[in-house]
Amino acid sequence: MSDITPLFSTLLTQRSAAPIPPNRQPPAPADEFLKEAYRIATHIASLTRHLQSTRQSYLSTARAPVSRLPTSSTTGAYLTDAQRDALDAETKKIIRSTLSLILRLESAEKVRVQTETKIFQKKHSSLKSLWGDESAKEREEAAMKIVAAHRESLIWFLKNRLEKASEEQRERQEIRLQRQIERGKSLLHKAPAGVKVAGAARVNLEEEERREVEALSPDQLRIFEKENEGMLKHYEDTLEQVRTAESSLLEISELQTQLATNLATQNVHIDNLIMDSLNTTENIERGNKELKKASEKASFARSAFLGIVVFCSVVFVWDWFI
Repeated sequence: MSDITPLFSTLLTQRSAAPIPPNRQPPAPADEFLKEAYRIATHIASLTRHLQSTRQSYLSTARAPVSRLPTSSTTGAYLTDAQRDALDAETKKIIRSTLSLILRLESAEKVRVQTETKIFQKKHSSLKSLWGDESAKEREEAAMKIVAAHRESLIWFLKNRLEKASEEQRERQEIRLQRQIERGKSLLHKAPAGVKVAGAARVNLEEEERREVEALSPDQLRIFEKENEGMLKHYEDTLEQVRTAESSLLEISELQTQLATNLATQNVHIDNLIMDSLNTTENIERGNKELKKASEKASFARSAFLGIVVFCSVVFVWDWFI
């Protein structure tokens, strides 16, 4: 998110107000809701930086160099498949725990709004409130809606940031899975050119290969068997890696879908809150104008009444003395 502090300072200057100092640090939030929101935002920012810093080594296809000398230049530059799996598991764990914190904060805010609404309704449903100031009631209601909309927007912001982080994780997992599949295909397609012959030539080739195999010594046969077992083991390991990557990708996709659904629902809720706040503000402005007009009319009526009273008093006194 871009820094809009300079724009805000320009608006302050245009209205003959002091701009914000360039090195001014924001005050620490006193509200518990904001404290928790800042803490969650810090976790998400740390996760995003971690994903960006490990992206190159995560997607690198280079193998780690065989060296007994520890060098700081290669630290973190090469990752094994086990290390990539560990990174995926750690990232999913962080995303799940962060989402749980956001949902807990959202649940606490809903409870606060419900409690505040009940107190407000109880306060203004008594007989005493019938003779109270209606404009003060509307201002209090507008303040409640503005705070609720602001906090709802903060929760949406946190979910949106977490959704972007999960999108980054999903994207690089997709790239890794695609590369593993392509690597497996390239290994499977490595076959001798003579296999592509057909018909009688293929039969002759198979007979020739059979005779060559029969002519091999037992030691040579054992060597070929070990090579075949090693190749089969490599294919099985590659298939298992692909299955693990697919499972991990499916889990992170489910998390992202959950976040996207929550964001879509919350967008509608925020729009409704903003519309309610705008309508309440318009009602307050309209009520203030009507109160101003009523006070002007009352002032004129009061002046007319006093004028009539004075005139009648003068006429009465004049008639009395005459």
